[in-house]
Amino acid sequence: MKNALFAAFAAMLCAVGVLVYVQMENDEPRQRRGVYLESVRPAAPAPVAVQTAPRTPVAAPRDPVATPVVAAPLPAARVTGPQTRLVIGRISDNVRKHWPRLEAMANYLAPQLADVGVTGIDVRMVDTVEEMHELLRAGEVDFVSETAFAAIEMTQDGAAEMLLREWKSGVADYHTVIFARRDSGIGGLDDLVGRSFVFEDRGSTSGYLVPRAHMARTGYDLVELDGVLAQPPRGAIGFSFADDEGTVVSRVLRGFADVGALSNLDWADEDEVTETERRDLVIVHETDPIIRSIMLVRSSLDPRIKERLASVLEGMHETQAGMETLREYWKVARFDRIEGPALESLLTARVLHETFRSF
Repeated sequence: MKNALFAAFAAMLCAVGVLVYVQMENDEPRQRRGVYLESVRPAAPAPVAVQTAPRTPVAAPRDPVATPVVAAPLPAARVTGPQTRLVIGRISDNVRKHWPRLEAMANYLAPQLADVGVTGIDVRMVDTVEEMHELLRAGEVDFVSETAFAAIEMTQDGAAEMLLREWKSGVADYHTVIFARRDSGIGGLDDLVGRSFVFEDRGSTSGYLVPRAHMARTGYDLVELDGVLAQPPRGAIGFSFADDEGTVVSRVLRGFADVGALSNLDWADEDEVTETERRDLVIVHETDPIIRSIMLVRSSLDPRIKERLASVLEGMHETQAGMETLREYWKVARFDRIEGPALESLLTARVLHETFRSF
């Protein structure tokens, strides 16, 4: 009995030994130095980028991990002639309000001028005509739009030249309206002697420069007053400044000034002069119209760029994108050449400018 049990136990041990040997034989290829390795599947072929230009063949890497291939950049379009960045300028102290308008124009014009070597357009803003004049003279601003008197100032020494008429706010020209209270008894300019005049500010073309020059050409003597309630010398007309259109209207209505001056555009604007206010006011005189606004270019700018800029600006109102940009850029209706009626209104502005500079 014992011999039978021993024989059975020995047979079982032999069977277990055989099974262990077979398992070891099957696992041997998967064991190296005690580290278990996962089976590695062949890596998928790496995608090959499409190349538009031939490149030197490169030997495939030995490492099984695929190496990404980056396509070579396409060559940039070639532009004949010199390349440059332009600068569009503006005379303004309101950067937050006016910078986006200038950027809109710059972004529209830059690609249109690429064929004459313009690689981009930057924006530059300053506070005064004198500063802008110096930048044009130094070649640091290439083009800028301004009202007639400022444009004349910046072109007198040849630093800039007038390129196009700008229909700012949708109009080609404008003029000054001189008004008084309806019950003031003032019916014309002769009634102003010994009385007071309120202007907008020293930099306003229609609200000061034009009416002041017009009064001087007509033979009237204007003297700046020390205060709102000060009286002018005998035989003269006193004047003061209000700083904005609304205050001009308010001072006349409240009797702090006998007459005021605004552009005909502001007079017709309900936001500047309400219908109720106009009922209590009366126009006593209007000046001759002058050109509304002018696009200037630096005189030393490449002639090819000047002509291309003029051509693009003239055609802006003929496309949807151009019209949208013009609306954002001071609600301009269009640009056109300074000839015919435009030239006549510019000559009127020149005469008034010379008169103003004489005193």
